[in-house]
Amino acid sequence: MRACAVITAACLSLGAQVPQPPTRPEDLCSVEGTVTNAATGAPVRKATILVGRTDVTPGPNALPRNYTTATDASGTFAMKDLEPGKYRITVSRTGFVSMAYGARGANRSGTTLSLERGQKITGVNVRLTPHGVVTGRIVDEDGEAASGLSVQLVSLQNRQGRQQGNAVAGVGNTNDLGEYRIFGVAPGKYYLRATPRNNFEVAPFGQDRSNSQPEEDYVSTYFPGTSNPAAATPIEVTSGGVTSGINLSLSKVPTVHVKGSISGGLPTGRRQIQIVLQPRNVNFSGGFRPNFVDASGKFDIRGVSPGQYLLSAMWNDGTRSLSASMPIDVGVSNVENIAMELRPGMDISGRIRIEGDAKTDLSSVNVNLRPRDNNGRFFGGTAGARVKDDNSFQLRNAGASIYELSVFGLPEGYYVKSVRAGQIDVLVNGVDLTRGAVEPLDVLLSPNAATVSGAVQNAKTGQPAPGATVVLVPREKERREQQQYFRTVTTDQNGAYTFRSVVPGEYQAFAWEDIEPGAYTDAEFLKPFETKAEALTLRESDRKAVSLTMIPAEQ
Repeated sequence: MRACAVITAACLSLGAQVPQPPTRPEDLCSVEGTVTNAATGAPVRKATILVGRTDVTPGPNALPRNYTTATDASGTFAMKDLEPGKYRITVSRTGFVSMAYGARGANRSGTTLSLERGQKITGVNVRLTPHGVVTGRIVDEDGEAASGLSVQLVSLQNRQGRQQGNAVAGVGNTNDLGEYRIFGVAPGKYYLRATPRNNFEVAPFGQDRSNSQPEEDYVSTYFPGTSNPAAATPIEVTSGGVTSGINLSLSKVPTVHVKGSISGGLPTGRRQIQIVLQPRNVNFSGGFRPNFVDASGKFDIRGVSPGQYLLSAMWNDGTRSLSASMPIDVGVSNVENIAMELRPGMDISGRIRIEGDAKTDLSSVNVNLRPRDNNGRFFGGTAGARVKDDNSFQLRNAGASIYELSVFGLPEGYYVKSVRAGQIDVLVNGVDLTRGAVEPLDVLLSPNAATVSGAVQNAKTGQPAPGATVVLVPREKERREQQQYFRTVTTDQNGAYTFRSVVPGEYQAFAWEDIEPGAYTDAEFLKPFETKAEALTLRESDRKAVSLTMIPAEQ
């Protein structure tokens, strides 16, 4: 069996890589169900049904992972000749929010179907929610139409206990009348943001306006009319409805220039150096397009309002990269004479060892870097490499940021016991490249991961709770600060769940009927529910059974 393990993280138990004998025809399974409109109850025809295997690792000897079919004119579907195993069913149709079977809303995992040999399941019914629409008009301070604006709906998401507005749910543009229409929006609460096309533009060189007094410009504005994201008001989008009258009036605000130059062996060729100024330490990120410096490495970003920012520059030709970043505090005066030096991406070497010197095939294992915070997103997001035959790996072109190290494709039952870069504990401190390259990484695996399984009960009915979200929350402070240490799974149609390849440690086990993705990483969110949790101490090779009572959605 193969699994996915993440250092500081959850590990998915996945299926066998060795060739399996063909399943006898009488042992094959089937699933049947219907798809209806949640608003009207009418059948939904031509809906796409994706039946995805959740317990098989992709590979040359793996069984097919996904199966697809479509509903007929009566909204019914049937999927036959399925191998026994665990599956998740997702339904999609133009004009509707994609939904998983058993899910209580969009972006939820839904109920896992556990198919035993020869089992035939019927009554797999999914209700699709129609998309919503948001309309409005945007004008300037004189009441004239503001055309050519980018209008976005942004939702807040929990990331490591902090809400951040990183998910864009819909985009539109204002026409010549200042009107916009954003369609295909899932029901929920969003923040509306309008961004002028000149927002954070590089001023034309040779047209230095930075000494003119004073200078004003339009900046990103949030409904109902504020440039401060913290003062924004959310709007509610309903299923199949039109949320109209979401109007904005833009006003110019005092702005300044951010000017400087970039050095460090400026690259030549067709690819220019990108430069981005993005807010830091705020809930909302994004909204500003990347810009470019001139041929001599100079830049002049105009239209910048007061605030705290991260200034980043990057050049990448696909084989090598150069980057630089620095925090910038902007007040009421121009920020000038900024000097940034591009540095090449760093290469990191490492080797994987197995505790006890066990001989295990690691040819399908991948090692990845992921930035610990949003400030690293601009530098390419992740760097990865496959482990070589001698168990070594080489990560290339990583920018100056702090990363978490992830290992994917570990054999089932294995976990990452330690990672060190010289005397530095990478599991606690991460891979810190802000001060330069690090020593080779030593990754130690253990074949003695823990297993947690059990069932979730509905306290109201005393019956099993299918589709409940079960979460293992780490109790150690350093692990709670890293989202990857949290483990989540949904119960199957019998209310059962299993966590495999769990890193030993101290945990709390929760079970929710419905929960916003990532909310469980917020310590304040968890406090009212801690009396409903089961405390766990997991040691190597532990196999523990834990029964849980589901926390109702209304709580």
